[in-house]
Amino acid sequence: MKAPTILKSFLLRQSPAAVAPMPQKTWFDRELTAELDTLDGEIKLAQLLDAAIKTQKIVLDSLVKISYRDDFDRGDVDKYLEDNVEILDVCNYFVEKIENINHYVDTLKVVVHLVDNNSNRKPNKVATKRALEHLNSSLCQSVEKRSRKALEDLLRQRLCHHGTDISEIMCGSKAMTLMCLRFLELGLSFDSKSRNLPVMKLSQPTSSSWLRLLQELTKEAEASVDGKKLQETVDAARELKEQMKKEKEMKCCVERLKKRCKELEDMVEVIEERVRDLYKCLIDVRMTLLGILSQH
Repeated sequence: MKAPTILKSFLLRQSPAAVAPMPQKTWFDRELTAELDTLDGEIKLAQLLDAAIKTQKIVLDSLVKISYRDDFDRGDVDKYLEDNVEILDVCNYFVEKIENINHYVDTLKVVVHLVDNNSNRKPNKVATKRALEHLNSSLCQSVEKRSRKALEDLLRQRLCHHGTDISEIMCGSKAMTLMCLRFLELGLSFDSKSRNLPVMKLSQPTSSSWLRLLQELTKEAEASVDGKKLQETVDAARELKEQMKKEKEMKCCVERLKKRCKELEDMVEVIEERVRDLYKCLIDVRMTLLGILSQH
């Protein structure tokens, strides 16, 4: 059955006004949205780092596909390069923090070795004294002293997406990296009181699908990413310390600390590898942008 002429005329008149054209999605938007869609359920630090690394590779591919316009894009690129230096410093800060955690685990292994041989019989006072000295060492007490001010300052910035292709790419690279580094700080913090960090904010609304999805994932990660492995190891070490002071049975405490050290060591090994990979990818993005600027 054909539509009446008057109905067809009405539909023709109404269609252009009633249906607003959807904004055309960029290649970067499609690729990053697809990557973020793979993050689901309980999000781990390693997953966030993988996503941040993949984002930098998407950034590099995107920079090849777009035309750089010096009059429009120079400000966004200069700002990114400026912040990129700070972000690279923060990555180095995490490498150092991970090294400190590894030294902390090594110290606990020495403690376990000293105590384990005596846990089934009357404690050897000399071994116990040496174990307590290790637990009271400056390393165990000061592993968290390095400042994280640079990260806090970066997170307080409002991310800007001015609507150009290069602006979106710069925003995506920085947003994914800072989101990941924020949760890395939360996950590798010894002091639970120091885990309050600023949350990234956008300077204005955007039509980018990846950014809306990133904001949702940040909320999910807030609930699932934490420092359980690290905190559990610290708690096990404190429990063993108390047992040694009281000269009580230590076998269960020793076994618990052994397990926690192995779990923490495995987790940190994976994270350290990915932090170093992220650093390399950020350097590649930096060098690509400097190459683009040198041609204009």
